[in-house]
Amino acid sequence: MQKLPTIEISDFYIEFIGYALSILVMLWIKDAIGSFLQGLKFRNNKHFQEGDKVLLEGQQAMIITIGWKQSVFGVYGEKGYTWRFIPNNKIESLKLEKIVDPDLHPDTAKERAEKLKRILDSRGITLLRP
Repeated sequence: MQKLPTIEISDFYIEFIGYALSILVMLWIKDAIGSFLQGLKFRNNKHFQEGDKVLLEGQQAMIITIGWKQSVFGVYGEKGYTWRFIPNNKIESLKLEKIVDPDLHPDTAKERAEKLKRILDSRGITLLRP
C-alpha cells in the first residue's frame, strides 16, 4: 500500500491561523452584539412600535416587526405593497419619520391671515390699509 504524503505545518503557521480565526470570530461577535443592541434600542424606543405608519426614506410604510437582528417594514411603492428587511444596525442611518396625523395639514396663507386678523380684532387693533 502506498503512503499518502504528509504535510507538515510549522508552529508559526498554526499560531498565525489561530490568531486569524480568533480575530474573525471576534469581529463576527462584535457585529452580532452591535446588531442585537441596535434592535434592542429600536424595540425599546417608545416613539416607534409595530403597526405604526411611518415614512421610510420618503416612502409611506408600516412597521411590521421589530426583530433582534433586523426589522421588517411594509412599504407602499410603485410596485405595490412590499416588505423591506432592514438590519437594525442600518436603521439609524435611514430617514425614518412617524406619521402622527395624516389629515393634519399646515395652514394656508389665507388661513394664517384670517387667524392673525381674528387675534388683532380680539385685541382691538386695526390695521391701516393703503
